[in-house]
Amino acid sequence: MTLIKSLLLGSAAGIVAIASAQAADLPTRKGAPAAEYVRICSITVAGKPIVGFTLPGSDTCLKISGYVTGQIEGGNLNDGQLVNSYNHASGQTNTGTTARPDFGYTTRANIALDAVSNTAYGPAAAHVEMQFENGNGFDNTGNAAYINLAYVTWAGITAGKAQSFYSFTGGGPGWANFFSPDQKGFNQPDVLAYTASFGGGFSATLAIQSAGTNGNSGGGTNFTDLNNNFNGDVNYVYNGMRAPDVVAQLNVTQGWGSAQLSGVAHNVDVTGFSGATQNTWGYGIDAGVSFNLPSWGAGDDILFTGSYTRNAAWYSGIPDGMWGENGAVNGNGQQLALADTYANPNGLGWATPTAWSVAATLDHHFSPEFVISPEVAYGQVNWTGTNISSVVSNGTTWIAGAVEHWDPVKAIDFEFELLYQNTHNQTPVGFVPGVGGVGGTNVNFQPNADGFAARFEVTRNF
Repeated sequence: MTLIKSLLLGSAAGIVAIASAQAADLPTRKGAPAAEYVRICSITVAGKPIVGFTLPGSDTCLKISGYVTGQIEGGNLNDGQLVNSYNHASGQTNTGTTARPDFGYTTRANIALDAVSNTAYGPAAAHVEMQFENGNGFDNTGNAAYINLAYVTWAGITAGKAQSFYSFTGGGPGWANFFSPDQKGFNQPDVLAYTASFGGGFSATLAIQSAGTNGNSGGGTNFTDLNNNFNGDVNYVYNGMRAPDVVAQLNVTQGWGSAQLSGVAHNVDVTGFSGATQNTWGYGIDAGVSFNLPSWGAGDDILFTGSYTRNAAWYSGIPDGMWGENGAVNGNGQQLALADTYANPNGLGWATPTAWSVAATLDHHFSPEFVISPEVAYGQVNWTGTNISSVVSNGTTWIAGAVEHWDPVKAIDFEFELLYQNTHNQTPVGFVPGVGGVGGTNVNFQPNADGFAARFEVTRNF
């Protein structure tokens, strides 16, 4: 029995040895590599985290965001509304009327991409926003697709179509604007800038930016508008873009809030319709301060801002009021005489405009879901160097209103907005009542204009 067990165990050991030897002669096979999964990433740029995902084989953090908003809007229209209540270049008053809508729709889709990676000199970031718009009726955007923003930032450098470093804030908390140069959200220029950070929240920026039109995203800062919204009337034209707008900015952002002081030099190289030419420099100064109000509620703040300009009317912020009708809200009455300069019709020199505005807004959160933002603004335009032939005049205007937001769930926002604007103009020296002219008939000057607009919109952010 013992012999049989020994034979069986020996045979089994031999078989195992042979099998092992044969297996050693076969090629080895490694296990399949672990799958590479998309990884979540977060890189801080200018104090704000960019949270996105890193694709396999890349060190770039990519974030996709945007929003879709649908809104309805409307406002008051005076009976027998004046199409062109006064022509600032020719001194004519047009008594014609038009069937202008008092109700409309606007839909906008915004798609944004952020691409960020870390380098030895800080994050290298690119930001792109495409906007698609469709509208009809009252105060609509029309139908357009355009680049709203597209810029690169790295080591203090900003290059591309970016927010201006001149404005402390944009046009305010609503869709329609209060008085503030709005190149933070719309009409963004092409920019080349360098920002130096000094620690403690202090920074300084020097920038050059485009002054010409920004296409579907805005008309730029070369401002020739004298009733341009109604009959295309201008007193002069720019001789091309001869120099960029030069902007310098000082900014501090700390736990209490933020403050900023900035200035701009704006080249005015123009030819008047009489053939006279002018080449001068205008300027603007913008200042603002914002205070956090934690004792009122989380996220509450109050903001004050103002801008003063000479031969640089757009930077005053007044042309941005409401949606750019220069005081004649919904066409109800007389626009302000706003432009970068003015060629006196009798050929005796150029008149010079100074324009300034101040504005304030408050954000108060009644709850995490409900916030109200009242706003108020005041502006003036004043002309020097006019003569007996001039048909531009001084004017004042103010805006008051509020914006309310209700966010019942994450990413959904319901907004209601109501703004009112009132404008008063002095009678121009060169206005002669009762004298007719091509395209219109001079009647008593219409010094006042006012109007309101309301809108309701629903936005889905992503």
